[in-house]
Amino acid sequence: MRLFAAIAFLAATPLFAQSDCTMVVTPTSFTIPADSYTGEIAVTQSTGSNCGNFSVASQANWIHITAGQTGGAVPGKVSFTVDSNSSANSRSGIIRVSLQNVTITQSGATCLFSADPKNQNFPIDGGTGSFAVTANCAWSAFSGATWIKLTGGSQGSSNATAAYSVDANQCVSGRSGSITVSTGLPSPPVVAITQDGSQANLTLSATSATAPSDAKDYRITITTGDGCAWSAFSDVSWIQITNGASGAGNGSLVYHLLENKSIVRTGNIHIGALLYTITQQPPPPPPVVLSGIANAANYSTDGVCPGEIVTIFGSNLGPSSIATLQVEKGVVMNSLAGTQVLFDGVAAPMIYTLAGQVSAVVPYAVAGKSSTKVQVLNQGTASNTATINVQAASPAIFTLDASGSGPGAILNQDLSINSSANPAAKGSVIAVYMTGGGAVTPPAADGSVTAAPPPLLSQTPTATVGGVPAVVKYAGAAPDAVAGLTQVNVEIPAGVPSSIALPVIIKIGNFSSTGAATVAVK
Repeated sequence: MRLFAAIAFLAATPLFAQSDCTMVVTPTSFTIPADSYTGEIAVTQSTGSNCGNFSVASQANWIHITAGQTGGAVPGKVSFTVDSNSSANSRSGIIRVSLQNVTITQSGATCLFSADPKNQNFPIDGGTGSFAVTANCAWSAFSGATWIKLTGGSQGSSNATAAYSVDANQCVSGRSGSITVSTGLPSPPVVAITQDGSQANLTLSATSATAPSDAKDYRITITTGDGCAWSAFSDVSWIQITNGASGAGNGSLVYHLLENKSIVRTGNIHIGALLYTITQQPPPPPPVVLSGIANAANYSTDGVCPGEIVTIFGSNLGPSSIATLQVEKGVVMNSLAGTQVLFDGVAAPMIYTLAGQVSAVVPYAVAGKSSTKVQVLNQGTASNTATINVQAASPAIFTLDASGSGPGAILNQDLSINSSANPAAKGSVIAVYMTGGGAVTPPAADGSVTAAPPPLLSQTPTATVGGVPAVVKYAGAAPDAVAGLTQVNVEIPAGVPSSIALPVIIKIGNFSSTGAATVAVK
């Protein structure tokens, strides 16, 4: 045990130390400027004797022992040099003299740095660039953006040139980044780098769409560079972006159209600076339905004849408010407020049009046919097709109340309207207005307005008043009226009884009026 205690005592005792020696180093610290430096450390004995030799070692690679580096006898000295500090940061190192430390504290250099040019701009294709670094201290450069890459001269301790490259910009918007020259100073030089973008870097799968009126979802594909941000918005309430209002890089956008219950409408989705225009159609028009065709005077449905004025019944045949015939250059138009009536594809002159019924004049071209196909067009929408018999005549007398029966549309000889209060005299001539007289000679053009001399009925008519045969004085087109309105002048027989309602019958060929129209005779 005593042997181990002795060994421990010796290990704790400095080799140079002697029991009667105290070694002193002077000074124990140095504070020096950033420039290179030469200094000395004195090693003395303050008490005792026989201090022996001392040891010396530098613990920093920038501190160099130039004399006394192998130690020496006390008293003695240690000479050293210190390299200049090229850093802006101060530093400390130690020279160890036997068991005592001498601290060397060196100030940081007064560093001056600059980079030129300070700002550079690049096109979308990118490129290479460089900048000059002016420095008297250590520095290093680093990029603040992944698309800016240092390619040479990125560090040094004096003047140098740093090189870099800029990647192509695949985005619409321009971008900015920087290279910082790191110097350890609070405000190091910065080279600001900007790069242009291009609208061509954003494309859409289409720039417009036309959609039906019903509510439905649709998709737009968006193509742009990786990581390039984009956003979208709708400028109308009926276009709703339901997914993908923003994104980065390639993507897609889903939008929903609300049902259109009105007229055609247009709106836009804005994607970046691009417009995606959507036109939504109105709801389809209700079906045009043709339900019946009748003589316009007495509503007979037996058949039609050339030049007959007819009334067609149905739904959605024309406008909600009545539109009446239009004459251009002496011809009654065959299209009225978007309505047309076709007989075997031939447009007929239009008398009036209304949603529930229209009136037209049967084209003279149906003559000689056994039947004709009738169809109504309303704003380009076609009705169902009705097939009706064609006959040589369909005589029917107009009535004053347009009911098809009662007082007829008859003028007395003095051109006054015949009525119970204004009866015709026996032996006088009345003018009976009717339709369905059939072909005329010479032939009349469809829609023409009858001028003098008016054409006559091709077939010879006969007439009765109150069942008594009456002389027909004239039978032909009504002057100054659309071709198809027929006027038959009849002499009131002397032998008819006086009455406010004597039936008038006009017979043309094998076809007769019904006798529902009456005349007043005094």
